[in-house]
Amino acid sequence: MKCPRTGKNLKPLKAAEMEIDISEGCGGIWFDKNELDKFVSPSNIIGEILVEHMKEFHKPLESSDKRLKCPRDTDVVMMRRFYSGKLQIEIDECPQCGGIWLDTEELEGIRELFPNHGDFESTQKDFVSKVLASPEIQKHNEEHEALVSKMKNISNALWSITGIK
Repeated sequence: MKCPRTGKNLKPLKAAEMEIDISEGCGGIWFDKNELDKFVSPSNIIGEILVEHMKEFHKPLESSDKRLKCPRDTDVVMMRRFYSGKLQIEIDECPQCGGIWLDTEELEGIRELFPNHGDFESTQKDFVSKVLASPEIQKHNEEHEALVSKMKNISNALWSITGIK
């Protein structure tokens, strides 16, 4: 696989009984689907060792806004999204294979965001609560209720005409 930033070959690295791929050219890391979860907890020593190891390859990015192609599915452009409801760290995720590319320092930043798993869960619950309380969702719910009411009225009218429920 090639680094989506530099185009150079990624180097396989055995960590936590799995193989991840690192870029010695830019300090980025490729995680296959569900691998990142094994490294984000600050209590996980393997994640800390990986963060320290990747500092050796740290290079400032020209632009983190550049859309990247997936190293595994080379014809697929990865989507940029926030890692969590804190909306502080953007990551690149392949919509096809579910792999995640972290640029230099993003793993360290993620690990610092959530000192423990409870902090992560609390942040996610707060984010979902904010979304559900947003004016857009409230408007959608009102429109949905109005549509359901119309459908009930039509159903009742048809029932009274045909006698079929």
